[in-house]
Amino acid sequence: MKTILLSTLLFLSATALFGQEIKIGFKDSIQSNILNENRKFIIKLPNGYNESDKSYPVIYRLDGDLNLYVETVGVINRLSFMEELMPDMIVVMIENTNRNRDMMPTNTSFFKSEPGAENFKKFIEKELIPHINNAYRTTNEKLLCGQSLSAIFTLYYFLTSPESFDSFIACSGGFPDCEKYFINLTNDFLKTKLTETRNIFLTHGLTDFLDPEGVIKGQLLSFTKKIESKENVVCKLKIYEDEGHVPFQSLYHGLRFIYTTEK
Repeated sequence: MKTILLSTLLFLSATALFGQEIKIGFKDSIQSNILNENRKFIIKLPNGYNESDKSYPVIYRLDGDLNLYVETVGVINRLSFMEELMPDMIVVMIENTNRNRDMMPTNTSFFKSEPGAENFKKFIEKELIPHINNAYRTTNEKLLCGQSLSAIFTLYYFLTSPESFDSFIACSGGFPDCEKYFINLTNDFLKTKLTETRNIFLTHGLTDFLDPEGVIKGQLLSFTKKIESKENVVCKLKIYEDEGHVPFQSLYHGLRFIYTTEK
């Protein structure tokens, strides 16, 4: 009887445990007047946020979905708690509505619609960031991370509004059918004067199926060489020999680069 009772209690305890909902964040949204639509995003607050009055830096990650969200939170937890390399931070994952429109700053052979990158940038600067700053305890430090198509947008953001973020991470970016456009943006950027140091970290995989002839790799090498010459910019391109499109460790190595550089 004692054995049966003990087994029953253990079963009920396990059932209660595994029946509990595990929460690591929540969804929010704002109505954008600039984009004329409701934009959703996922928020992760740092551990102990509600029990303190501490303020935190914010990482804004594009292409926000649940899978990328879990990956992002895991990387930040490892670097902030296990490796103690960086502070914990607020995570804001911006979900897509019309990805091609929002990420492309110019027309290409595969994107012939009206480019919406500038409006999307204005939405982030004038609506989303002020909302996050008003709703949560934030420091002035902000990071922007994009991948693939949203890495193109991240590079566009860096070249046109470098003062908006402290650091930029562009995973598997490039200039598909718009290299001349970005060369002109880069040349204009090199003529500007930055008042504060900005970090930019780029990644590329040598087995990327979108770059079978190494054209994108060449673009990124040329771009990095130019950016490295710019005063008040710390730039690094990491090339992975055995990785394909959007190397899995891009965010991890990007954050390590940013916070090792700052020390």
